[in-house]
Amino acid sequence: MWTMEKLMGIRLSHDARRVEFKDEVWRLPSPDDVLEWFKLFRAGWVYSGDPARAHAILHSGKHSNGFFLVKRLLSFGNLREIAAACMIAELRKAGLGKVDGVYGSPYSSILLAGDIGRLLGVKTFVPEKDPSDPKGKKMIFKPDDPAPEGSVLLGIEELVTTFDSGEATKAAMIAGNPYPVTFAPIVGVLVHRPPEIVHALPDGRVIVPFIERQVDAWDPAQCPLCAAGSKAVLPKTNWAELAA
Repeated sequence: MWTMEKLMGIRLSHDARRVEFKDEVWRLPSPDDVLEWFKLFRAGWVYSGDPARAHAILHSGKHSNGFFLVKRLLSFGNLREIAAACMIAELRKAGLGKVDGVYGSPYSSILLAGDIGRLLGVKTFVPEKDPSDPKGKKMIFKPDDPAPEGSVLLGIEELVTTFDSGEATKAAMIAGNPYPVTFAPIVGVLVHRPPEIVHALPDGRVIVPFIERQVDAWDPAQCPLCAAGSKAVLPKTNWAELAA
């Protein structure tokens, strides 16, 4: 069973294929394991489907069958590194070929992309949010540290709902890099939580998730979980009831 003591003490092994805790050695955690980590940190939860269980009221006021606050988990370097190793294992299963660099959407995915780049032995390129965009939706990539011509770049995302940030970041890499580059045909995603499960992206790339759950949100009056008899609660003050 996972505990906070174990989560604070586990480390990725030197071969990046196992985790270590004191004198114990375990396999890399499964997606279900990492979902338990999110629960322990009060950073993620998915509705069980049982109407006797509660569901969440989001900050927006909408009701939902799941939520993730990924940064709460990834702020711990040891857990972020293990998550990166888990993602690499999934990417390799999906046929990851040679890449020359990685990048992640700013700012949430940059540290995770850095860990993946280090484990793969390639450079991490760092796009930024455009300071001229008050909504923070436009990305830029400065040409002072470019990817060499012909580089194959791998996109990394810590959480995806609509992939808007991922598309904007790829566009920034193309526009800002002074040399033509190509992109790996797959995108690594730690948590894929769309309202409808679709892996194929408009540009032909394919999302490869480590954790994937279909997550919806509804106005309270249209909430099907309420209609089925599930109670809606605020996660911050009712976590034990929500995650039971």
